[in-house]
Amino acid sequence: MHVPKPIRRLLPNAAALLIPWFSFFLLELFVSQSTGAAGTASLLFSAIWSAVFSGILFLLPQLAARIVFCILYFPFAAYAIIQAGYYRIFGKFMWLSDLLYLRDGAEFAGSVFDYLSVGFVAACVLLLVWGIAACILRPKTQTHRPRVIAVSCILASLLSCTPYLLDNVSFAEDKINLGLGTDYYAGKSQRRAYELMYDAEKVYAMCGLYQTAGRDVMQHIVTPQLPGNKSEETEKLAEIEAYFAQRGAHQDNEMTGLLAGKNVILVLMESADDWTISEQTTPTLCKLMREGINFTNMYTPLYGSVRTFNTEFTMNTGVFSPTDGSLTFTYCSNDYSESLPNLFRRAGYSANAFHYNSPTFYSRGIMDPAMGYESYICYADYAENGNQFSRQLCEDSFVLTNPELEALLLGKQPFFNLVISRNAHMPYSERDSVSRYAIEKYPQYEGIDTCDEVGYYYAKMHLLDDFFAELLDKLEERGILDDTVIIGVTDHYSYSMKDQNRVLELSEVPVDLMVEKTPFFIWSAGMQPVTVDKTVNTADIAPTLLNLFGMDFRYHYIGQDAFDPDYSGYAIFSDGSWIDSNVVYQDGAVIHEFSDGAAANTDLAKMNETAQQFIRISNLILETDYYAQD
Repeated sequence: MHVPKPIRRLLPNAAALLIPWFSFFLLELFVSQSTGAAGTASLLFSAIWSAVFSGILFLLPQLAARIVFCILYFPFAAYAIIQAGYYRIFGKFMWLSDLLYLRDGAEFAGSVFDYLSVGFVAACVLLLVWGIAACILRPKTQTHRPRVIAVSCILASLLSCTPYLLDNVSFAEDKINLGLGTDYYAGKSQRRAYELMYDAEKVYAMCGLYQTAGRDVMQHIVTPQLPGNKSEETEKLAEIEAYFAQRGAHQDNEMTGLLAGKNVILVLMESADDWTISEQTTPTLCKLMREGINFTNMYTPLYGSVRTFNTEFTMNTGVFSPTDGSLTFTYCSNDYSESLPNLFRRAGYSANAFHYNSPTFYSRGIMDPAMGYESYICYADYAENGNQFSRQLCEDSFVLTNPELEALLLGKQPFFNLVISRNAHMPYSERDSVSRYAIEKYPQYEGIDTCDEVGYYYAKMHLLDDFFAELLDKLEERGILDDTVIIGVTDHYSYSMKDQNRVLELSEVPVDLMVEKTPFFIWSAGMQPVTVDKTVNTADIAPTLLNLFGMDFRYHYIGQDAFDPDYSGYAIFSDGSWIDSNVVYQDGAVIHEFSDGAAANTDLAKMNETAQQFIRISNLILETDYYAQD
């Protein structure tokens, strides 16, 4: 069959354009199908970016085009695979800076395949194989390159303005349809997500894989290195001061100084969700909640990307992790003179942090001293053969059964010591050594639920409860039980369980956002039991404790004292959603009322403004190193 010469010349050119275009767009389709988070706009963006890449490659000679293709395709393929895998495990997208945390999750690498299907892994392999094939199959071309340059420039220009055009249309339409003002709608705006970069998934849903990656690189890697980024610092500090001034000074209340002078054991109860607390599984925790101060509406919202360290950082410093995609570690050199450990140390206390994991995990060996602790003490340094994964360390109570660690924890008074638990940490399966140990010790939980994870979870929670029982015994043995306060704070709900539908059922919440509610209690022997039903959040912990211990402090915390009668109480999430005593508000609407007509009696516009200020000021406190200003 005779093929006309113009067509014969056209076919290689078409193949040289379409093969790279399809290759890059295939990565977007992979992420889209793996996460379900893409929309028409994100697919359009990636289609345009794929065309830009294809046009650039079309301008290059054969060998150079193949080299540049590999330089572009394989890093983006790795990025796509990591994003899709991360989403399947954690239900959210990540920023490139979060890659620094991957080493911290290395010990749980074996459980990754509990979350990733065989089909997903096979698709990842096929993406890499296709990249090799596309590189080899690229034909030689001849074309009018100036035209391709012009088209590529036009497409690239469109990419720079389309996010705003798309969002302005939807933003205007929604304001008209809802009849609402800008302040009310601000938390839902995609444009705001794109500008502030507080939610990687929202940015991806708006503009796809490549635009998200480019925006991430510019915002979090390139821009911070540019000169003059602190030129607005004076204005930002003034904004912070104005925010705190409008709240007024903290006044003493009936709980002020109630626990003054007592020792403190602050326990970060890893993954201790509220539905796992029961008299059968956690009798000691139930006793401490029943006899102490029990906060029934405590929420631990995620700011930043790492849930556990977000709560650890916030409860110690009174400020949330940054929401703009930067790492908390970025601010390790900040002044945290107003942190809990620093204030207690100034009052004459010793303060140390205890955990089974290495000091490099979440950079705790650096961050905990930065926050004010004298040292980070790793159990592995006291275990047989220095093995942090030994069977000895399957129980958090190792810090109490090891004589050297017990002396460090309880020996020097007065003390303010942080214990980071491990027992209830994911995963919840036979493949996990702690899960196996827990189910061997407490076999009554095996097969207790239709979801296999639940049985392992309960067994691990029983191990955590054992720690608190042992702690009470040790304090009594040392004769300091009456002089010690035990505080339990959960870092996050059970988000790492694979069956999140079962988590929602067990949590018995009317709307999904309320699943973020977690246990929080403060116990001291002989105290009058108190139940606090006010809605509070992680940032409220520091000012609340300082009030209870009668510490002198400036009321310059993003959170507030839970016992302040002027504080109505609320939990604000990094996307602008919020929960107060009246309603649950998410994505621009009230999704639940705690009583009939509560929404009508709530100033939604004012609360939305409060939420946006809360998020911004929390970020600015870190960005300006606020506590170093005096």
